[in-house]
Amino acid sequence: MHIDAPRLLRRLDDLAAIGALPEGGVQRLAFSDEDLAGRNWVQYHLEALGLQVRIDEVGNLFGVLYPEGGPIDAGAIMFGSHTDTVGRAGRLDGSLGVVAALEALEVIVTSGWRPARPLVLASFVNEEGVRYMPDMMGSLFHAGDLSLEAVREARDRNGVSVGEEMDRLDYAGKDELTDLGIDTFLELHIEQGPVLETLNRHVGIVTGVQGLSWFEVTVEGASNHAGTTPMDLRRDAGKHAADLAARLRILTDEIEGLRLTIGSMTWYPNLINVIPDRVVFTVDARHPDPATLEDAENRIRSLCTAAHRPEKGLTVAWKPLARVAPCSFASGVVEAVADAIDREGLTGHRMISGAGHDAHILSRCYRAGMIFIPSRGGVSHHPDEYSTDEQIIHGAQVLLRSILSLADYPTSAS
Repeated sequence: MHIDAPRLLRRLDDLAAIGALPEGGVQRLAFSDEDLAGRNWVQYHLEALGLQVRIDEVGNLFGVLYPEGGPIDAGAIMFGSHTDTVGRAGRLDGSLGVVAALEALEVIVTSGWRPARPLVLASFVNEEGVRYMPDMMGSLFHAGDLSLEAVREARDRNGVSVGEEMDRLDYAGKDELTDLGIDTFLELHIEQGPVLETLNRHVGIVTGVQGLSWFEVTVEGASNHAGTTPMDLRRDAGKHAADLAARLRILTDEIEGLRLTIGSMTWYPNLINVIPDRVVFTVDARHPDPATLEDAENRIRSLCTAAHRPEKGLTVAWKPLARVAPCSFASGVVEAVADAIDREGLTGHRMISGAGHDAHILSRCYRAGMIFIPSRGGVSHHPDEYSTDEQIIHGAQVLLRSILSLADYPTSAS
């Protein structure tokens, strides 16, 4: 079986037109009108294929292809991604995984062959976490790690809750998937990094996802006049925060493989001639090894504690914002992807994902895996995000062949 490349590329363009911005890029923020329109577009194509459509209580969308003879109660294979976007996004992040999954199902349906167990397309809500936190909300709910109440109570910057938006849009359903006995999840995604392009490899075989730990650090001192206050008499929260941030950054030289980012830093009162009395900044720490990530977290806390100097009128407080443990993907899924790449005559590269994905969350419930295609310049979450048509086609074909392998499609016919 082979994907229909023109159809796949055309559908990616069609989905990108939903929420397209005049200045370029795409915007389908979670639980917005554009987000619902994107999901409805996917639902339309699932129904056109004759698949059973299910929508759960937070709006996750599923399309089910049953085996010959009807439903069975075990062994379903699920694959997909998400169609929500960041504020001014490219056209592939998330969407590629959903559209390629749709293409794979269409090829299988029209072939006349039926697997011995159900195949399920999944499009999860609010993977990005831009408008509503936490990110990967839909897969967290599906995995049982987030309650319906917590989802509905989440609010955006304007105070609008998810529950209010779901009610306004008639977004949520009441369907479940427990009867399918899902045991496998596979996700195709752009790499969002430069590794595959740098190595000149066709496809990434993702073996796991590094863990992340986020902190918010608040440094407080005292405001005063920038011209009249001698340097040695200042309680300068800005200088103290900058020194602490620099010491935290040095941890990447001391802990091999650690990625640490000071991504946001806000100064108060943020005036040119006033010594700041408060600075709030964030720390994003990531590592694929659980013990090493925990060590980095402990050292971050220790540096913040050491910087707390109330006797000098400078205080430091920190709080955790989010934590996701590293994961290793199931060897059987990883090897199915590697074999599919070989059978397609492509070059593969085994790698850890630096970003979180729905597959990361679902690895706690199912045998999970991921497929990456190259991203030009490693750019993502931006209109310049780009993969060539050939790279997109390679990824979709590897996804199809991996699904067939996991569904026990006869090797002699593959």
